[in-house]
Amino acid sequence: MNYKILLFAFCLLLVKEQALHAQSLKVISYNIHHGADKNEVNTLEEMGAYIKRSQADLVGLQEVDSMCNRSGNVDQMKVLAEITGMHYVFLRHFAYDGGAYGLGILSKYPINSQQNGKITSMKNGEKKSLGLLGARISLPNGQQLDFATVHYALDQSTRMIQAAETLDFFKKDVPVVLTGDFNALPGTDEMKLLSQQFKMADENLGFTFPTINPVKKIDFIWTSKKNLEKANRVHIPSIHWSDHLPLEAHLVLNFN
Repeated sequence: MNYKILLFAFCLLLVKEQALHAQSLKVISYNIHHGADKNEVNTLEEMGAYIKRSQADLVGLQEVDSMCNRSGNVDQMKVLAEITGMHYVFLRHFAYDGGAYGLGILSKYPINSQQNGKITSMKNGEKKSLGLLGARISLPNGQQLDFATVHYALDQSTRMIQAAETLDFFKKDVPVVLTGDFNALPGTDEMKLLSQQFKMADENLGFTFPTINPVKKIDFIWTSKKNLEKANRVHIPSIHWSDHLPLEAHLVLNFN
């Protein structure tokens, strides 16, 4: 009897130890096209309802407006946070249409700090910069995670620079989950460069753009190679509130 009690106690301790070093997360990456569908109809409320329904833990958003005339002069991240009940941060790419245009993060868990990075952008031959938004998240298992989102350029030469800058930005010991619209196809040189440090959670999935009869996959979820234990139920819902389809992944991260 004593042996059985000791074995049961040992199993409980083992389960507790594993729980401390592993965390399951539902992650979404979504280019929300300034809160409008492909016909420029405002769908921000529908997007918020979808995210709330999904019960996601972390959401990386691209093409987010803040107080822009074209989207009704609303703070879109604030609206989405109110609908979903999640914490949020926003980072501006640049001033646009009376407000700002950039990236956003929604988190079910507390955001300890916002990490405002920069990646190279080229416009009319002039070197500029875009935002790389990160957030340090406190997870239920007591661990810390850097969750981030990016939106890469349309030309490959700039994307190669951006991929290198992204790798440099995340040279830390904290595990990373990176979401975004990378404007690149799987297997391209810029994606191979990112794969030196990250593992794609969804490399075998179908197309994400456009929403109707999609023809290419340019949206991805990446994680630190050493921290991805497994990716479950990774899929692309048929949600047509933007000009991109959202991408969902259930991740199990190991913090050993």
